[in-house]
Amino acid sequence: MKRFEISGYWKDDRSEFSGYIVQDTEDVLEDDDSIFYYGLSENDLKEAIKEGENNALDFVVTEYREISV
Repeated sequence: MKRFEISGYWKDDRSEFSGYIVQDTEDVLEDDDSIFYYGLSENDLKEAIKEGENNALDFVVTEYREISV
C-alpha cells in the first residue's frame, strides 16, 4: 500500500490545498478518515500533473510525495 501527500487546487474556485493524503488502489475498501482520496497510484498522480485541468477529477494535482504508512 502506498500513500502520497498531494498539493494542488480545486477547479471550481481555484482555492489551493496542501497536505491531502491519497492512497493507491490496493486497499480501496479500507475506511480511514485521514485519506482524502482512494485509488490514485503514483502513475495516476504523474498523469494528473501532466493533464492539469484536463483530468477527470474535481481538483488539480500540482505536486506529490510518497509518505510512509
